[in-house]
Amino acid sequence: MYTFPTIEFCSYSWETRALLPLATMKMFEEGQNQPKNAEKRIKCQENTEKGDEDGISALPDGLLLEILSRLPYTKDAIRTGKLSKRWKNLWNWVPTLIFTHLDHHRRCECFQNPNSIYDFARLVEKTLTQCRQLKLKKFKLHSYYAIRFESQFNNWIRHAINCNVEELDLEFLYSDRDAEFRLDQSIFNNSCFTDLKLAGCMLNPSGAISWKNLKSLYISYLMLDEDLIVNILSGSPLLETLVLEGFDGYRGIEISSYDEFEDDIIKINAPQLKKLKKFEASSEFDIKLELQLNSWICYVIRCNVKEIILRLSTNKLESESDFMLDQTLFTCSCLTDLTLDLCTCMVIPAGAISWKNLRNLCISYGSLDEGLIEIILSGSPVLETLELNLCYGYRRLNITSKSVKNLVISKYWNYLNSYDVSASDADLDRYLDYCIGSEADIDIDIIEINAPNIQSLRIQQEIELVKLLLVDVSSLVKANLNYTAPKKVEEEMLKGFIMKLGHVKELKIGILCSEVVTCLQDKGFVFPSNVKFPEE
Repeated sequence: MYTFPTIEFCSYSWETRALLPLATMKMFEEGQNQPKNAEKRIKCQENTEKGDEDGISALPDGLLLEILSRLPYTKDAIRTGKLSKRWKNLWNWVPTLIFTHLDHHRRCECFQNPNSIYDFARLVEKTLTQCRQLKLKKFKLHSYYAIRFESQFNNWIRHAINCNVEELDLEFLYSDRDAEFRLDQSIFNNSCFTDLKLAGCMLNPSGAISWKNLKSLYISYLMLDEDLIVNILSGSPLLETLVLEGFDGYRGIEISSYDEFEDDIIKINAPQLKKLKKFEASSEFDIKLELQLNSWICYVIRCNVKEIILRLSTNKLESESDFMLDQTLFTCSCLTDLTLDLCTCMVIPAGAISWKNLRNLCISYGSLDEGLIEIILSGSPVLETLELNLCYGYRRLNITSKSVKNLVISKYWNYLNSYDVSASDADLDRYLDYCIGSEADIDIDIIEINAPNIQSLRIQQEIELVKLLLVDVSSLVKANLNYTAPKKVEEEMLKGFIMKLGHVKELKIGILCSEVVTCLQDKGFVFPSNVKFPEE
């Protein structure tokens, strides 16, 4: 349980602590440590000794408003008005307004309850009439869509725009698939936006988009055609982060390497984003998206993007698809961070990989053999962190690169490829008994890690292996073990890690290993002094 540091000069009431989150209290404590506020801290102490106010209430308005801005919802900020007279009207000046009517766990109930949206609308209307802040930092509106409230939604958005809001976050969910929330035209010509998130809205600009100061754009499940893409990119010259979720509705951006598919490409003059640093795209798996995704990859690489995150999800456990990533991705020297969460797609470069400046690489749901891993490491001379999440196909991780300092292994379900995934726990136990006791040459559930130069190792989540052997990790400084393993082998696996990691300065055992730790302690196993448990 987190314990607050001792504050010598003032105290705060239990009511205040109950209403403010831990992160906010931490910020408050950090603020108190600033020397320049010494005089105000003395006054704070005097007020506390007199019993006039608790310590936090005696802080300057600017700091209190910053605290209220960090609360998760505006209604929480309003609740603080009950603390004392000092707090009563303070929330009226908060520069952050967050209104959320979405509850993904109670979605059907919210749709079926007509009073729910009415109550939400009344709350927002009342709050906006009482707000006195003329300059908004952030305005967030997440709601179920009802056409009878469309004008009110736009009125609320216009209120935020009139207050020169910098961060606008809109998300709407629908009970009717044919429904669409049409954004007010004032959204498309605004130089105040720095961050814009649009989910479940209809982008319908009547003219040229002008987001001159926009740095981050998140678009989720919106129909994008070629003209709209050009309009967005042309009107956002300072864009640094572009996130597309559930992208659809267009065929591609002009890419010269796709001449053989010219009938499928609509050639458009997409402007280069000189400031682009991060590109993220996520969607349900569909082979028809291959051309669209690769078009975006080639475009952002031409913009010298620094970070790419690709996520493709599916509910099916099936064999690898023919979905192939464009080879431009494998020879991109501008990348520093790359995340490939590719489900059943294939990570197969046509030739050598050349990621000259790549420092962080995360691969999820990928088929990797030893040869491909060697190609990746050879082509990444400055790689520092390698994370493999539910990757399969390799038997030995041979990481001899001197640049790689951090290794993360998250999940390994090797038996998915060799065993019936619908099998019961009893069937799995029999399978593991066979693997453990067989005299045959069975190594499909044994992985070796040879990484003599890494300094940090993290093994986490489900590790469905008979053995995970640490061959050489002699340079390790810290290790974190927070995983689950098959019952038949969990004790021996943890003991093996403990014995092999005796030289590590900091060895943390996570909560997922707690049952195994208890079992070993009951059997008299003595953990070395370098081991730290969750409660420590």
